[in-house]
Amino acid sequence: MGMNSRERVQAALSHREPDRVPVDLGSTCVTSITSGACGPLRAYLGLPVDEAPIWDLPQQLPYLGEDLLVRLGVDTRPVTLPRANALPEPLIDEGAYWGWINRWGARLRMPKEGGFYFDWVEFPMRDLTEEAVRTFRWPELDSPEVLALVREEAVRLHETTDYALVGAGIVGMGIFEQGCFTVGSEEFMMAMAADRPLAERLLDGITEFSIESANRYLDQVGELLDVYQYGDDVSTQLGWMISPEAYVSLIKPRQKRLFDAIRAKTSAKLFYHGCGAVFDLIPHLIDIGVDVVNPVQVSARGMDTARLKATYGRDVVFWGGGVDTQQVLPFGTRDQVRAEVWHRVRDLGPDGFVWAAVHNVQSGVPPENVVAAFDAVRELAG
Repeated sequence: MGMNSRERVQAALSHREPDRVPVDLGSTCVTSITSGACGPLRAYLGLPVDEAPIWDLPQQLPYLGEDLLVRLGVDTRPVTLPRANALPEPLIDEGAYWGWINRWGARLRMPKEGGFYFDWVEFPMRDLTEEAVRTFRWPELDSPEVLALVREEAVRLHETTDYALVGAGIVGMGIFEQGCFTVGSEEFMMAMAADRPLAERLLDGITEFSIESANRYLDQVGELLDVYQYGDDVSTQLGWMISPEAYVSLIKPRQKRLFDAIRAKTSAKLFYHGCGAVFDLIPHLIDIGVDVVNPVQVSARGMDTARLKATYGRDVVFWGGGVDTQQVLPFGTRDQVRAEVWHRVRDLGPDGFVWAAVHNVQSGVPPENVVAAFDAVRELAG
């Protein structure tokens, strides 16, 4: 007798071989599909093409209909609501652009014609100074009323479905990334190198805010989750974005504080999203308690999937890496897509692996290639 979706994902998370490789789409803001790709996909599958509400505004990720998730054999469901992803503020008409002020006070905008994302154009902290950090107005956390709705959704999914539940409850980004998006990457990384005490004061504030944000969310849904997702990009496609020493001394201890706080509130597996060439980062993640590594960017330097599995497969679960989204998925043939999926499943499975594309499926990806990728996973199950 086969496993249900929750059992299948839990087996993979426990490094046991499931009845088939579990599949994810849309359970997180880094394993989904953009609105520009979702509409054509639904049309290709003969599903109703209504304008779906946007879940993640900057990345233009829509809520995915249950009909689509069932058709693609998805084993996961998200536990979140728009408010939990900082979407209460209205859009601003800026002529050729749509503007938006997020809860951190950053200003973003997207072209009305041909725009794919909202880009940061103004950061909430103009200059990184002692006074700016001391007087910074931290974002408003989700209200008890909103968190009660999140719990209601989690209870519904847990009690009436057999899907694995994935949550993410921090308002904002990862500790390092939020530093960059609070004052700008250049100024923040310059401070990390030239004025560490000042950089640390901002990092400490972000860490404390992140812990409080996660605690409020997990107090409501922690016991219902199978996976808790966190993301913090410290790598490029070629290697470290910051020096390993800067990561170890400035970022890693604060991530550990946050992860310890998360673990105190839930038994869910800790999912770490880090783009790029993370081969040398993974030992640090294992050291601070990470269970799951995503997106497994197979096109980045040193990210050979067979080597990753051989080196780290006993210590972490790989969630992603299922199909290259830079070249193969958008530009390959359906046969090339299927071959890529089979290659990655062979390398990363059968245990300790949840299949997902490398990050979100982007606008312009042929819908027949998306279907070929998901169908190829099911073909492997026989």
